[in-house]
Amino acid sequence: MLTDLDETLFHQFPQPLSVVATSDHRFFDRFWFCGADPAGGAAFFAGFGRYPNMGTRDGFLSVLDGETQHNLRVSTQAPAADERLAGTAGPLRVEVLEPYRHIALTLDAPEVRAELEFRTSLAPRLERQHTELRNGRVLQDQQRYVQVGRWNGVISVGDRRHEIADWWGDRDHAWGVRVDVGGLEPPDMSERTRSLTVWCSFSTASCHGMFQLREYADRRPTYLDGTLYRDGEPVDVTGIDHEIDFVPGTANYRRATIRLHLADGTTTEIVAEPLTKSAWAGRGGGYSRGFRDGKGFGARRGEVVEYDVYDVGDATQVFLDGAPVPAGHREQMARLTVDGEPGVGHLPIMDRSGRLPG
Repeated sequence: MLTDLDETLFHQFPQPLSVVATSDHRFFDRFWFCGADPAGGAAFFAGFGRYPNMGTRDGFLSVLDGETQHNLRVSTQAPAADERLAGTAGPLRVEVLEPYRHIALTLDAPEVRAELEFRTSLAPRLERQHTELRNGRVLQDQQRYVQVGRWNGVISVGDRRHEIADWWGDRDHAWGVRVDVGGLEPPDMSERTRSLTVWCSFSTASCHGMFQLREYADRRPTYLDGTLYRDGEPVDVTGIDHEIDFVPGTANYRRATIRLHLADGTTTEIVAEPLTKSAWAGRGGGYSRGFRDGKGFGARRGEVVEYDVYDVGDATQVFLDGAPVPAGHREQMARLTVDGEPGVGHLPIMDRSGRLPG
């Protein structure tokens, strides 16, 4: 099927751009967004994905307000509309108005409405390709770029209205093959190697950066990637040390000290504490097979719009309608300093190393 994109000169193999170069059902192409009030009052998390080998698209918007997390998830298996640099799934729409500079996200559902715009003058940072195998099977083979910027607009949840005025934010765009896409494989086939993952994007008045570290429990080589931009000049990260004070019995942190060893021989110290009162629960956005049918991202489930509200005030447990539910991974926005200079960041620390129960 030809689309408007086939009028460009960017084909990668002898098929139209609507066809991807692998038949793996887990192939995905996905945007991720988050934004936070720098004062710490609220935050939002959003995503939109296309799964061409499943013929599906889905997405979500979660609003974190104090100890409450509102989740709106959408899914469709209609053929891709193939709008120019835009995508829709039910009431959710994401449109690239200017590549790498200006993106609009809108949602028009009875429970949650949003009109948001992301703008940035900072170039995207392309991560090192991440590939993970288990017993000779590809679990992940994906690429991603990340940007820091600012959000403006409005989010309405019921009768509560959030004015988004120059909120700190970041976004990423990832594509490739990953676990838990398509809902077709038994969970034990997609079980990943236990690890401690530290991922961060951040900015201050004079610098910004992105880095990640993955330490595997089976002692395979550590995955390390990152760049610090000082007054716009990039310096690669060559090593990372960390001291993390976790809330006992959880993967939520109270304080994290991270030292970046850089290619120019210097070391930068980042000290971070949570920006919002509670940590976001990823399952509310559909992660960890978080749709109600338990099938995960990309599954064929027809036209679906789901809304629920989590109580996330307890760091050890998430509640839905008074009953505990699996949280999936927890993500925290951070108030931080970079060599003493204040800033804001998105700093999820995911501990699946076996240190914690479960």
